[in-house]
Amino acid sequence: MSDKKVSSKRPYGENINKTMIQFAATAVFLAVFYALEKSIPLDTSQLTSPIDRLTYTIRWLFLSSTTIMFAMFGVLNVRGNTDAIDPLNGGSENLVELPNRILRNTTEQFIIHASSVLTLSTFMDENSMRNIPLLVILFILGRLFYALGYSSAASKRSFGFSMTFMPTLGTYGYCTYCVISSLLY
Repeated sequence: MSDKKVSSKRPYGENINKTMIQFAATAVFLAVFYALEKSIPLDTSQLTSPIDRLTYTIRWLFLSSTTIMFAMFGVLNVRGNTDAIDPLNGGSENLVELPNRILRNTTEQFIIHASSVLTLSTFMDENSMRNIPLLVILFILGRLFYALGYSSAASKRSFGFSMTFMPTLGTYGYCTYCVISSLLY
C-alpha cells in the first residue's frame, strides 16, 4: 500500500470551464430577469423624497438580511444534530465547515449588497426605485443557488455567487460614476 493520498481534485482547466459556463448562465438569467422587470406591478411613484426612498430601500434590505438568518440556521442545524454541538470539545468542527463558509460568504455579500443598494437609492428618482426590489430578489435567489450549489459540490457555487455579485458590482460601478459626477459637476 502506498502512503500517498490520491487527489480527487479536478484539474484547473476543468474547474474554470465549469465556472465560466455558470457565469454565462448567470448573465443570461440576469438579462431575462431585467427584461421582465417592466411587467412586475410595482408602483414607486409616491417615493418623492430621499427619506421615502431610503425607508423603502431599508425595508427591502430587511428581506435580503433573511439570507443571513437562513445561513445561520444551516450552521445551527448541523451543530444541533451532530457531535459539533460542543465546539470547545473539538474533533467535529469539520462538520460545520461548509455551513460556516456559506454563512461567512452570505454575510460578506450582504454587507456589500446593502451598502450598494442604499447608496443607489440616493441617486434614483421615484420611477427608478423599481430596481431596488429587483436587486433584492436577485440577491435572495443568488444566495439560495449559492447555498444549494455549494452544498452539492464546491464547483457549483459560481452560478449563485455571480447572481449575487454581478448586480452588486454593476451597482457599485453606477454609484461610483454618480459620486464622481456629483463631485465634478
